[in-house]
Amino acid sequence: MEPGESSKHISLLTPIDHISPQSSTDHSSTTSKPKQRLVDREIAAAKRRCVSTACIACRKRKSKCDGNTPSCAACASVYGTECVYDPNSDHRRKGVYKKDIDNLKTHNSTLQTLIQAILNYPEHEVPELIRQIRTCESLDTVAESIVSKGRHLDDDGDVPDSPITDNEPLVGIPRFERELSGKMGELRLENGSTSFVGGTSNLVFLGSAVDNDQAAKGSAEQYQQQANPIVSWTEVTKDHDLVVHLMNMYFTWHYTYFTTLSKSLFYRDFLLGMPPPGTRRKTEYCTPLLVNAMLALGCHFTSWPGARANPADSATAGDHFSREAKRLLTENDELESPRLATVQALSLMSVREAGCGREAKGWVYSGMSFRMAYDLGLNVDSGLLSIDEEETDARRMSIWGCFLFDKCWSNYLGRQPQVPLSSVAVPKFDVFPVEDSEIWSPYSDAGVGQAHSQAARTRTVALQISSLCEISGDLLHYFYHPTNLDKPLAKQAELRKLSELHTRLEAWRKNLPKELEPKEGQLACVLVMHMFYQLLFIHLFRPFLKYRQSASPLPSHVSPRKFCTHSATTISKLLRLYKRTYGLRQIVNLAVYIAHTTCTIHLLNLPDKSAVRDIVHGLRHLEEIAEGWPCARKTLRTLSIVASKWKIELPEEAMKLLERTDARFAAFSPTEQMSPTQAPVKTDHFSRASVPATNMHGSGNGGATGSHYFDSAATTSPTSPREGARAFGSMSLPPSSASELNHRARSQQYVLPQAQQEMWNRDRASRGAVAQNQLSPSVLFGGVDSLIEDSQEYWLQRDTGNLFAHWTGIEGQDGNISSGMNNGNGNGNGYYTAGQFGMNGTNEMNGNSAEK
Repeated sequence: MEPGESSKHISLLTPIDHISPQSSTDHSSTTSKPKQRLVDREIAAAKRRCVSTACIACRKRKSKCDGNTPSCAACASVYGTECVYDPNSDHRRKGVYKKDIDNLKTHNSTLQTLIQAILNYPEHEVPELIRQIRTCESLDTVAESIVSKGRHLDDDGDVPDSPITDNEPLVGIPRFERELSGKMGELRLENGSTSFVGGTSNLVFLGSAVDNDQAAKGSAEQYQQQANPIVSWTEVTKDHDLVVHLMNMYFTWHYTYFTTLSKSLFYRDFLLGMPPPGTRRKTEYCTPLLVNAMLALGCHFTSWPGARANPADSATAGDHFSREAKRLLTENDELESPRLATVQALSLMSVREAGCGREAKGWVYSGMSFRMAYDLGLNVDSGLLSIDEEETDARRMSIWGCFLFDKCWSNYLGRQPQVPLSSVAVPKFDVFPVEDSEIWSPYSDAGVGQAHSQAARTRTVALQISSLCEISGDLLHYFYHPTNLDKPLAKQAELRKLSELHTRLEAWRKNLPKELEPKEGQLACVLVMHMFYQLLFIHLFRPFLKYRQSASPLPSHVSPRKFCTHSATTISKLLRLYKRTYGLRQIVNLAVYIAHTTCTIHLLNLPDKSAVRDIVHGLRHLEEIAEGWPCARKTLRTLSIVASKWKIELPEEAMKLLERTDARFAAFSPTEQMSPTQAPVKTDHFSRASVPATNMHGSGNGGATGSHYFDSAATTSPTSPREGARAFGSMSLPPSSASELNHRARSQQYVLPQAQQEMWNRDRASRGAVAQNQLSPSVLFGGVDSLIEDSQEYWLQRDTGNLFAHWTGIEGQDGNISSGMNNGNGNGNGYYTAGQFGMNGTNEMNGNSAEK
């Protein structure tokens, strides 16, 4: 021990002894036990370590114990007493209380059993029971014999125990009443499929789950590997290489984030090929429906012509496999006979519909998946059924996969979760070292890349994502519940919930393994996981943007805008990191929603320099992602409309980019999705004054032709898609009469192809012509709201309607909001430091990375 350290501890632990050397000498001459005194001072000066349990002697003396074994220093050197450690005798420890509680419960159960038996036994049997109680060595033995006797009162067989049997055994009660009160629900096997029936259902009394289980086991058949097993699962193609390529794409890029099945069990059945007709299997881990759903998703990560229904149209990627999956779902009546693979297939079909911009259909598919999971009892313990460990693991993977899909859908549409944590009563899946140690390599159309090969850690990442989803579910419930629209939470209640969720998010980040830090060459799914983590911070603080700074429940030095800006900036860095590492052609469609939310925050901070950089990069990223995911095209269109609605002056580069994407993806709008190769959009120019001033949200699909009707007063010449969006911004009412329909049909005209449109624009520019009647979308009939209400950003518009009014003018007071964040010192808000959100181990902290 260093001298300075010794004196430091002396002054802290024994200040009365910190005296001058001379006075110490005088004092030692008067003490009766100088040697003892010296030992005490040395013990006090020693640097003690934290000891969880002291020995019995030190506890009685109330002295410090160093926890050494077999004898502590105090007992061995000072007091010379016996040193005994007994953790169970320390009633200050929680474990001791738990053991005491268990003992009390057991004792209470025994006494209740004896009392119930005395009250319910026939009169002539009571004296014998009393005699056994008086002469027994243990009351527990008598109680066990009573319970055993009660179970054998039923002559027809065993009766399932009631959940309250341990505390209140139903001794002497007739069998019917016992079953009626004891059946709180069970898993049963019907025609080889599990089904859960709860205690309030009368179906719970039908049949025996065990008998059905044995029958199902007896009917299971083994079959040999089929000819051409890889292509036997789909009727769309017999190209072996294409199927293998698409399956590799799915398992490399999509499965690693949306982990919803057991990969090993799936491949075991997949490589055997489709079973012969009439073959019965207890559990099917691979079905044609599931395979076609996987192939449809895999098509979005490749540019192979065979991955598209129309080889010349990237918007048709996976459509042919999706049609086949929908056909199988209907023709095979998959909803009539629920299966584990059908739950998984419906979840994958739902997320693909979201990726194609069809939210309504995807939401329905997800609901079908969740309901079927509940029907199969995936959310309850399967211990009542004699199923093997493999099937138990597959069931857990599926229900927690549904939990993940549900939270993604709830965030995407701003709706309440349909699979709350309280409804999932099964443990999370285990991490298998064999599966997690498999080598993951980035796979593209060029083949397997070796640059960033590493351990897959699939289940480890999935467990971390599920923990984030738990926080996300509570966040949506606290701050985005529909009841808060009419009756908002009190400010103090909001602050408490904010603090709680913020603490949980920080704890998640603190406990994250070092292997899962965001860094160069990190797993693709890990980078998306960190994007989702930052997204939750935006969702957490965005509701507080509605407050004026003077009326905010947050402390004056805490700015919700700074929190949102910091998270949005970090997401932008993560997207740039992902692009440098893997490119954005292969990324899950969840990233589109995250990028959309991030760009919305960047729009808020314009014309800040960092926001200008990030909004341009964000639009570039979405343009690249749009090659594989049509929802990104819809997002670009929505951002263009939102910028017009909020009257935001975009950077010149962003303007050009949006004009280019509007022309390139002109057929995609926030309310209607069409393939660019379909019939061009027709326009009908007629007087806006003839349209009643009524909000017709949802009427855009009412026309039989699906055409857009625009204002004829704007111009009689062709208009670029972006100019048309800014000038008109909304669909009109459908025709109300035959004469009006004929009038519109005469005035319809087609939008020019892009090349001709650009030539016409250049000619107009050379003549100095300017567009006429350029009205703001915000003043048009149903303008932006009718276009975006069905999109994933409608709830953002609803919650932040007065966002700019309250916070735009504060920037001068707070200084440059984004600069501190981008320089890595974003602790000016006094709530947390930038290091807690920082990109540890990356090269992005300077915020000046250019697109590579």
